[in-house]
Amino acid sequence: MEYSIDELVKVYGEGSNCPSRDQWKNLLEGDLSQPLTVVNFFKLRKNADTAIIDDAISGEEAFSKYAEVSVPTVDKVGGHFALRGVVENDFMGDKLLDWDLIAVGQYPERKNFIELLMDKEYQACVKYRQAAVEAQHVYFVNAM
Repeated sequence: MEYSIDELVKVYGEGSNCPSRDQWKNLLEGDLSQPLTVVNFFKLRKNADTAIIDDAISGEEAFSKYAEVSVPTVDKVGGHFALRGVVENDFMGDKLLDWDLIAVGQYPERKNFIELLMDKEYQACVKYRQAAVEAQHVYFVNAM
């Protein structure tokens, strides 16, 4: 199946807490048959962004609504979480960012991750992630 940057941008957006057009391009131009590890760092809002969702709930509650759908959908497309957890505190380094959550997802092939992004249920729940997250860093890692 062929995927397009425009299709992904239409669903997820670009820039400002979303991948840039170049980052979407990097995702699609990678070897779709190679394993992919996705490392996510999240800083949650105190209150979910009501411009994105109508619910007046906390960022943590909005992220939980996202996780209710995203975790089983990751499994459905063949991936799994090697780690999901709350950051206890920092240990080493200067000027570390104050992350709330870290999640490490692993996919047998890059195309499995793209299947996640194309899943309609997943697409419908992403608004909760976007409403919950103040800042995030997401890295693709080729496991060694």
